[in-house]
Amino acid sequence: APLLGVRRAFAEGGEGGGYPPPDLARLGTADLADIFIGDVYEYDSQAAFGTSVSSSAAASGSQSPKRAARVQAVAPLPRFYDFGGETSFWGPISTVHCFENNLVVRAALSEPGDGRVLVIDTVGTVRAALVGDNLAELAVKNGWRGLLLNGFLRDAACLRSFPLGVKALGTYPVKSGKRDWGLRDVPVRFGGVVFRPGDFLYSDEDGILVADADLHEILRTDGSAPAS
Repeated sequence: APLLGVRRAFAEGGEGGGYPPPDLARLGTADLADIFIGDVYEYDSQAAFGTSVSSSAAASGSQSPKRAARVQAVAPLPRFYDFGGETSFWGPISTVHCFENNLVVRAALSEPGDGRVLVIDTVGTVRAALVGDNLAELAVKNGWRGLLLNGFLRDAACLRSFPLGVKALGTYPVKSGKRDWGLRDVPVRFGGVVFRPGDFLYSDEDGILVADADLHEILRTDGSAPAS
């Protein structure tokens, strides 16, 4: 069976041990984690054995191995803070790998975003801000949904006015250089997670999830989630 009966399984104690069901109208990261990961021990098992369905979910029949996605949670430390006007955002992933230079970031954001999230890995450098108000404005103009920056940014007060999700490690006033190009759409790794182009990112105040499939579409197909 596909992902039928998510609410029923939670209510009956099969999936989630009798806890209240996830909020399928909200579909925050906590709700998605309840559905696709389970608890901390089930997450450990998935990581160890490479499975994508929690054992109790499979036993209860509330999830289908054919439909379930592999979902990873970005580690809570170091912490990523919200700086954009949108604190809840999601979309397909595009990636950038660069170090103290943001030419490739500007090039990426100059392209049509089509609702994507740009994941920027600067190897966590603390010597320069890789994103500011100009790049955020460019992202909004070209239809990007969000930015996840493994590094630092500036113009924080301005960024809060943009209808854009922006997460970063913090702020720093010194701007980046314009010497080295960097890499586009390659797998990058930080926070214990591999971000691959074409995967899906979900972010809100509770944290960040990365999945190899569109979790909202899986639930819509199942009928468990309301149409957007």
